[in-house]
Amino acid sequence: MDTKILQITPDVHWIGVLDKDIRTFDIVMETKYGATYNSYFINADKKAVVEVVKEKFFPVFETKLRQLCAPEEIEYIFINHTEPDHSGGLKKLLAIAPKAVVVASNSAIMNLKEQLNAPFQYITTSDGLITDLGNKKITAICAPNLHWPDSIYSYLQEDKVLFTCDSFGAHFCHEEMYNDKVGNYDDAFQYYFDVILKPFSKFFLKAIEKISPLQIETICTGHGPLLRENPLKIVEKTKYLCEDYIKNYPEKNRILIAFVSAYGFTKTIAEKLKEGAEKVPGITVDFCDIEKMDMDTLGDKIAKADAYLLGSPTINQNMLPQLYNVFALMTPLRDRGKLAAAFGDYGWTGDAKQHLISNMDNMKLKRYSESMFVKFIPSKTEEEKIIQFGESFAKTLTTNNLTRGHTPLLTNH
Repeated sequence: MDTKILQITPDVHWIGVLDKDIRTFDIVMETKYGATYNSYFINADKKAVVEVVKEKFFPVFETKLRQLCAPEEIEYIFINHTEPDHSGGLKKLLAIAPKAVVVASNSAIMNLKEQLNAPFQYITTSDGLITDLGNKKITAICAPNLHWPDSIYSYLQEDKVLFTCDSFGAHFCHEEMYNDKVGNYDDAFQYYFDVILKPFSKFFLKAIEKISPLQIETICTGHGPLLRENPLKIVEKTKYLCEDYIKNYPEKNRILIAFVSAYGFTKTIAEKLKEGAEKVPGITVDFCDIEKMDMDTLGDKIAKADAYLLGSPTINQNMLPQLYNVFALMTPLRDRGKLAAAFGDYGWTGDAKQHLISNMDNMKLKRYSESMFVKFIPSKTEEEKIIQFGESFAKTLTTNNLTRGHTPLLTNH
């Protein structure tokens, strides 16, 4: 059991845990460098903990905490985000810290009530609200959608320490923990940003703007290295990445034609849709058979597209699993309002159509008025109709972008 504690300031200590062996996080995210679950103890007049750890690691966390104080002395627990890797050990902590008050956003408190299924003391915090620890004060900074709606930052004024939850972090496990001691972890930082935070870049920029007036000597992340050496360098790097993403994603008038084809019939439909769409000036088509495409590549194509034509044959009264991956990589916060239509071929039933449409509606896409499904092999007459369909879809996209100034369409079926 690694019970190492790290000092950040004389009164702030890292009491998180190392997860060296984890290789997959949240099912789809690779963690080849392992992960950390960062938690912090503040030795103020009113003692406090910021963030907790995964429930399975609570024994290590408790051992560290008891080296610094008796748990009964803890008066505040700041929960900046309620995903279980941050809050999983909270119920056990409250059991040994009975007078502790949980401080979190309103949506976080609502989540915790469901997670704990037991009464607890809490304060619903809001932007700028100060929690008085006696000789120290913590200011709440609302940072919603980074990457859940409940997320906040906590700023310890006297120590100039900013606790940022998932922001500015990385899945990178190293015993030294300090960013000036762990070596280069740029690839882990970039991957973490790309997978978790990049889709929420506009929210990230708002959060960065909020913290810009603060004096920050250390950024205490939820995962990965503690940023004590030039922490604002990471903030500036993140700002650049967010601005670059917003500038280039989505690409105006870019249609992603993503499909899987069992016998080549759906591929034929896709090719004719492409032929029609490319008749429209200014349209770019990203034509993709996604059968064997990796999730990172597919996710980037989905983010970059301005509209979607999604195709699948019907097999076992369903669409193929690769199309479910497409929707799993979407987020309504980023992709809502993008124009979309379904296509494919079928034999006895055409159930893939309804599955595609249902998922489009769930993602709050702007569904095109028609779909394009063909029984078995498209005839020459049907091929002409498919070409016309692709052209009409592309014209609708360009017209919508002109009339709405390329603002995402928010209506939905």
